[in-house]
Amino acid sequence: MNLVIENRIVDEIFANSEAYENLLVLADDIGPRLIGSPNEIKARDFLIETLSQYGLDNVRAEAFPHQAWRAEREELRIIAPIERKLGCRCSALSASTPTVGVEGEFVLLERCDRAELEEHKERVKGRIVVAPYDPVPRHLKTPLATEYGAIALLEAFGFPGSHLSARACVYAKAAQIPVASISKEDHDFLRRLEQRKGTAKLRLTLDSRFEKKDGWNVVGEISGTEDTPEHIVMGAHYDSHHIAPGAADNAAGVAAIVEAARALIQNQEHIKRSIIVALFSGEEVGLVGAWAYTHQHCDELENTILMLNNDGQGGRPNGVSINAIDEFKPIMEDVSVRFRIDGEDLPPYKVSVDRPGWYGVDQFPFFLNGVPAMLAHTSPYHPNDFAFVHTTADTVDKVYVPGLTESAAVNAQIAFNFANLPARPAPRKTQQELEEMFENYDYIETLELLDMWPAEHAKERYFSFN
Repeated sequence: MNLVIENRIVDEIFANSEAYENLLVLADDIGPRLIGSPNEIKARDFLIETLSQYGLDNVRAEAFPHQAWRAEREELRIIAPIERKLGCRCSALSASTPTVGVEGEFVLLERCDRAELEEHKERVKGRIVVAPYDPVPRHLKTPLATEYGAIALLEAFGFPGSHLSARACVYAKAAQIPVASISKEDHDFLRRLEQRKGTAKLRLTLDSRFEKKDGWNVVGEISGTEDTPEHIVMGAHYDSHHIAPGAADNAAGVAAIVEAARALIQNQEHIKRSIIVALFSGEEVGLVGAWAYTHQHCDELENTILMLNNDGQGGRPNGVSINAIDEFKPIMEDVSVRFRIDGEDLPPYKVSVDRPGWYGVDQFPFFLNGVPAMLAHTSPYHPNDFAFVHTTADTVDKVYVPGLTESAAVNAQIAFNFANLPARPAPRKTQQELEEMFENYDYIETLELLDMWPAEHAKERYFSFN
């Protein structure tokens, strides 16, 4: 490994980083970047221009079809035993209610998992379920609540401040029941109301619109010097929810990847395998752009030796999780000791092997296609910085600027080292190997609820429109 070149790349990032300026354009100048919106196109064009200016090869936008979503009406009221208007936010991909709304008594749950729903199934059927943000992800609560006969689902934000979180409730299809988010304060109020008044009744009115449109992944390449089809994909999603400027989630991740690419391309003659920079759209509505990439580049996945993903990069780099590839751990441990992460009392950079991995981020479609994948992590610089993700408060002030530069350098070092390995460290996993892993970790039901397995079924569902 050429440590002189690695240090030259890192020095360039720390001396001349443009990551913060690119973050400002995405989060401040453009703002919310929901897939299917005009701002998605503005972000797409800015990223094409930036990667082209930096000198990447074959920079382009790759179009893919999707079911674009927008909310026209979001209303929630208590109608008995008192009357009061509450705030709510229609969840992305929610079903609409009838024009007059859907009315019913509510039932408060602590988890909204199968065990709790089974325990309270008589209370849940025909009622509006109210459940907290955590610990069960919304993509699982929605199909489970539907299965047990709930007429709607309200998901409560977990942090104070009356924030309304924008959340997708399913993956790339319309939910079967209306779903919305409410604030922590209104969740607490409903709990007090139930305790003091007994049964209470709500009316939820949502107008949720769908339209088939094209979205775009932005792709550029740092061509390797060796004549080999093996390559690395280094990616992040540039979209955000319709209300969120998306600074930490995920303009920061995009800025880190783009800055890493800027420094790497200046040392292209020292990079053996090609590095593909893939900036995805549609992550917030079900990883649509990442699924589209694996669909459109299916013939190349056999030679993708690593997918390195960045999501929520607003803080200080603190670790990387590897999706079920033990062979990557010693390589990453060797590289990570050279990361330049400044600060007092910092814990060691953590390299972990995660089985089978978090399904809510863009490396997961690659992993379901057998491609080795990793997710770079950051920790918040201020304790509550990440509490605002998916809200109107996910703004640039939540991003720790020195950490943005550090993240860019971390990504560049990982990509540089893997691109120059003497041999591929691990093969692509077969579908049989993946199935055995999922069965061992009791993961099959989760994938069935998400309607994401096997990978060919998911791609057929995502990209075949009737």
